Amino acid sequence: MTPPSIEELGKAAEDIVWRVMGKGSTKSAYGEWFHIDRPVHDYHISRAIRRAIRHLATAQMMLHKSTPCPDGEGEDAIDHLERAVVRALFCWAQAKKELPRL
Repeated sequence: MTPPSIEELGKAAEDIVWRVMGKGSTKSAYGEWFHIDRPVHDYHISRAIRRAIRHLATAQMMLHKSTPCPDGEGEDAIDHLERAVVRALFCWAQAKKELPRL
């Protein structure tokens, strides 16, 4: 197996963002991740990182068969990996926007 090219990874990330963001969530509407609760740098960066780590950990447990796959929401390991990519990008966007610190 040959490693994927930078172009392939970039296209995969683009496809993942469109799919995950387009599908949305039962928990929030589009854009709420940026403004909901307290729109401050520390809160949002921490929340985005925690959510990304949680999705990665869930995917790992599913891949190691130590937790049910799919989960109660019908999401499998790939779904959780994709959500982790999007959450990491949320964190990147928030850092780039330089939200006010507490």
